[in-house]
Amino acid sequence: MMEDFSCTFRKRNAFNQMPDLHSHAFYEMYYLVSGERRYFIQDTVFTVHAKGFVFIKPGLLHKTSFSGESMHTRYFASIPQEWFESVASILPPFFLSENLPDLEYSFSLLQREAENADEMSGLMCQAIAMEILSHAFRSYKLKEEEEDDVVKKATAFIKKNIEGGLSLERIASEVGMSSTYFSSLFHKKTGMKLSDFIRSARISIAADVLRKGGRVSEASDRAGFSDPAYFKDVFRSVMKISPSSYRRNFINKNNQ
Repeated sequence: MMEDFSCTFRKRNAFNQMPDLHSHAFYEMYYLVSGERRYFIQDTVFTVHAKGFVFIKPGLLHKTSFSGESMHTRYFASIPQEWFESVASILPPFFLSENLPDLEYSFSLLQREAENADEMSGLMCQAIAMEILSHAFRSYKLKEEEEDDVVKKATAFIKKNIEGGLSLERIASEVGMSSTYFSSLFHKKTGMKLSDFIRSARISIAADVLRKGGRVSEASDRAGFSDPAYFKDVFRSVMKISPSSYRRNFINKNNQ
């Protein structure tokens, strides 16, 4: 029951790191009590702050490095695969949950149980580990939903204000985030840069105007382009056809 399980608490200087990519045959749960650490997992790099939790599935390549703080303290737990078998299908390959101060006590219980093992420790440790995972996963999912709501709010704002000036700063302010964080979040959630999304939204609106027989100048205005010549260049680069040819094609089809 306790095979492949461990839970340790360590205090280390900032420059301690695992420079080489590695993976494990067990689940990894990491809780940063103080300081900061940087994680590389798959193709993602992120900073873990104090009271942050990281979960990594078996076989996933990752490494850690320092992030500027002089010291850091952390709990690390290796969890046998069978302990989380019942929930494995709903868990992502890895996730980060932040601002979870209550987990420090849970990890201390897990460590204490691991260091003073008896015939019931396997069951106790599995129960505590599952409680930690459940709490962290719920926090992660809640943040995911909140981020999805932010992106939905931003895209709705973009479509409503497509004819006006749509700067990164204006949109980020509308959703209550810094420009840098919102830009990163939007790209993570949509797979597109904000500027590419706005351009696509403008061209989509322009194309709709042209399909209904509207003039090129009207399509340019409705899509929020202040320079008709620039609109024509952008439309051609996206649609691989000029606005006038696109309009003419639909007019001809409608007249057939």
